[in-house]
Amino acid sequence: MGRRKVTHQLISDNSTRRVTFRKRKHGLLKKLNELTILCGLRACAIIYSDYEEGPEVWPNRKEVRVLLNRFRELPVEKQTKFMMDQKDLMTRMIQDAKKRLEKEQMHSRVMELGLRASSTDINDGDYSEDLIKAADVVEKKIKVIRERIKAVESGAAIVMIE
Repeated sequence: MGRRKVTHQLISDNSTRRVTFRKRKHGLLKKLNELTILCGLRACAIIYSDYEEGPEVWPNRKEVRVLLNRFRELPVEKQTKFMMDQKDLMTRMIQDAKKRLEKEQMHSRVMELGLRASSTDINDGDYSEDLIKAADVVEKKIKVIRERIKAVESGAAIVMIE
């Protein structure tokens, strides 16, 4: 039996919202427990809600205090290194999308040049800048291939990077 798609918006019915909160909180704490067991790391959770008085802590208050103190002892740069708000997340996603777009545009341009070169006389237009870019792409690909050949010849593990 499949699950239906959930639209993420505030649940208007208070009793349904409370039940959903409890179920999702239980699932979150279960996943956190599995993560600590499977990966051998220490983690904690502090959950505030309108349905309980005071915060709920997991696994216990003592462990939460220890982990929070450890976190506070870190330099500010390390504390905030992986912190991100919605704006930061969207900015990063946009930057990544722009990089992928530039890469695809470059690939399309190189393919277009290849088609033009095979079907018409390339001397008909000024493609010098495009040809320089295409040559750069080809040189990078050749360099990667040579590095892979050396790795295979030396018996080293091959890492695929694109």
